[in-house]
Amino acid sequence: MKALKFQIFPITIFALGIVLFTSCTKEDETPSGAQVDSAKLMGIATQGSFQTEVSAFYTNLFDRQGGGWTGGDGAYSIPLPDGRILWTFGDSFLDTVYADYSRPFNSFVNNTFVIQDGSEMTTLFGGTPENPTAYVVPDNPNHFYWTADGTVIGDKVYMFMVRLKLNGQGGPFGFTTIGSDLAVFGLPDLNLLSLRPFQRSSKILAGVSLFETEEHIYIYAVKDAGLAKDCLAARVSVNDFQNMEYFDGTGFSSSASDFQAMTLENGSNVKVSTMFSIFEYGGKYRLLTQENFFGANIDVYTGDTPVGPWRNRRTAYTTPEKQGDIWTYNAFAHPHITDPQKGMLVTYSVNSMNFLDLFEDARNYRPRFVWVKPE
Repeated sequence: MKALKFQIFPITIFALGIVLFTSCTKEDETPSGAQVDSAKLMGIATQGSFQTEVSAFYTNLFDRQGGGWTGGDGAYSIPLPDGRILWTFGDSFLDTVYADYSRPFNSFVNNTFVIQDGSEMTTLFGGTPENPTAYVVPDNPNHFYWTADGTVIGDKVYMFMVRLKLNGQGGPFGFTTIGSDLAVFGLPDLNLLSLRPFQRSSKILAGVSLFETEEHIYIYAVKDAGLAKDCLAARVSVNDFQNMEYFDGTGFSSSASDFQAMTLENGSNVKVSTMFSIFEYGGKYRLLTQENFFGANIDVYTGDTPVGPWRNRRTAYTTPEKQGDIWTYNAFAHPHITDPQKGMLVTYSVNSMNFLDLFEDARNYRPRFVWVKPE
């Protein structure tokens, strides 16, 4: 297997003083003026050993009619030191959504940031309201960025950006991956401070998920292996950010040539979607992923370490939107957003193979928000 080579630059990618923040949302608090659409809510359901409930608060919070973000996919989130939450999205709409949820054919950009301050939402994008551009734009005009995972260290946000280019094939998959870059933003204004190459590969994406402990920051990557992908892991120590260690199947090695995919207990490679999450919940490590890129099931595995081996695969939630041209993908956990009774927030993206569906009903291109509580 060709080794993935992470590049650590002379400037320190991470700095001492990692602080983990936890935010808690009161589900009975809905944004001012928002109405709960009962047709969009599924109520409380139990699937296996998981209790799930659609989040009315976040469903309404992202039911935007204009003045910024009105649709997108990706839905990463980063808790900020002052209590705000940074949400980042890939391809996004910045337009008016009419009362019947239709939208005009304009204002589509490749990435946006949305700052949540309680029930207040502020969208960050480039250009002007009349001629908007993506918030983060690469140096090559033929390339574009989608956001990946990130974290806060000190007074900066470190975020991985997926660099892509169009391949001329058209359709929802008419793009080619170039690799991952690392962007650094200043706080509190999220101004871009630096943007550097991190890894170059059309088959491997680094930084799609991060997991932090008191000793290490784990940086996960996916390797293209069809609709379901292999998962690679590397880590840096919070005390020595210049040295990257690579998961070799049993432990960590300083040599990238020893890189191996994470596995199940039976030795086969664990398969994940492009976006997936590893987190600690209830004293156990969990891996949450959509079953494959087009699958409706959101599955959770259990492990004894942040790199597995993974076992006890269970379906936590089945996405009800998947039917006809509509598909769901890239479920992601947000362990810093929790409810004492309902668990942690999980998002997934909704899209359509028919691009016109996104204009006929804006809800066809908005993330869904579900509370998931494992046993």
